[in-house]
Amino acid sequence: MRSKSGGSTKCCTDGDDVHEQHTTIRRSNQSSWMLCFYFLVLSLLILGFAQSTMPWPIMRVKNVGIKKEATDLIELPPLKELIAPNGTVIGDISWMLDFAIIAFPKSGTTFMKDYLNETGETYVYEREFCIKRYSQVSDFVQTYYKLHVKLNQPKQPKTIRFGLKCPGVFYRTDDIHIYAKYFPHTKFIVGLRHPISWFESFYNYQSYRNVSLPNTLELIGKCQNHGKVCTDRARFHAALARLGKTPMQSDKEIALLFGLRYSEQQYIHQTNNHQNESDPNHRDLKQNGFSNEVFLYELRQIHNKAASKELASGIQQYIGLRDKLPTILSYKQTKPRAINICDDEHETARKLLAEHGTDARTWIVEYFLPSLSVSSTISFHSYLNDWGTDPCLNNTFS
Repeated sequence: MRSKSGGSTKCCTDGDDVHEQHTTIRRSNQSSWMLCFYFLVLSLLILGFAQSTMPWPIMRVKNVGIKKEATDLIELPPLKELIAPNGTVIGDISWMLDFAIIAFPKSGTTFMKDYLNETGETYVYEREFCIKRYSQVSDFVQTYYKLHVKLNQPKQPKTIRFGLKCPGVFYRTDDIHIYAKYFPHTKFIVGLRHPISWFESFYNYQSYRNVSLPNTLELIGKCQNHGKVCTDRARFHAALARLGKTPMQSDKEIALLFGLRYSEQQYIHQTNNHQNESDPNHRDLKQNGFSNEVFLYELRQIHNKAASKELASGIQQYIGLRDKLPTILSYKQTKPRAINICDDEHETARKLLAEHGTDARTWIVEYFLPSLSVSSTISFHSYLNDWGTDPCLNNTFS
């Protein structure tokens, strides 16, 4: 039998339990809120400490500067701080030119210009932009300064790499030294071609431009009367040596560069045509080589599917582009030919050009490539292997 007092006591106990539960929940909520608050404060303190003591990791790409924060942005300097009213360069302009396609003529320079303009990360001037004289440097500065402004590019860091195309730089006196003085960090892209194929293409190109040329027998040796076509110009290694990247001390290298092995041939007098040991400019090159990096390619890489893929990857890494370059599509020119280099009448020229190819291949592989900080592609090496042979004799001419 349950008494009234017992029932009353039970009722009061239930009410106290409810009150205690509400109190417990309230305290629990307060504790959770305080924990969240302390965690937030602690996180902010840790974050602030980390930012002040160590940089955040930035993905690095070979040959590309580290990504900078907005506070590190370096705006373009005023143009008047770069060139004086009379055109004299008075400021640092080395940052204006990231790369230069200065391959030898008829070695794919136009293709390379158009190809690199297919990506939004590079800009190459639509026409040849050569700086052949010191007086032309100010023209470059004004043109490329406007391009930086137009494309909304600061001095650094840039999202677009600026370049130009100018074949034949190594053949002229001032060009290469202008690069050494004003653009020591510009990356060179240099195209090469089998000497025999190059000679025929350049001869036909000049004829297409209505340049009167004699028989190839009269073009053996150095160029005469300011002409541009001659067998000497196929001595690509002698031209590349002007960069001063190799020792130029051993008898073998000197013989390769200055043609001593041809000294008994009546139509070659290289010691008079090229710099020699007594030439102060030659000594200067040996002591003060150019700091510019160099990337070499052989024209046939463009026309081979596997080699072109390797070439595209190599150029991407060399210039420092984030995205892959598009697929290289082979091309074929159909301009009329003034000569067919495989005809018998050109046999003498072909023989000499093949000898130049042998010397060029030897010097490039043994002396030049080891001096470069940029590795050449595997396919480039493979295409150099036949430079000492006459492609007309084994039906491999292309």
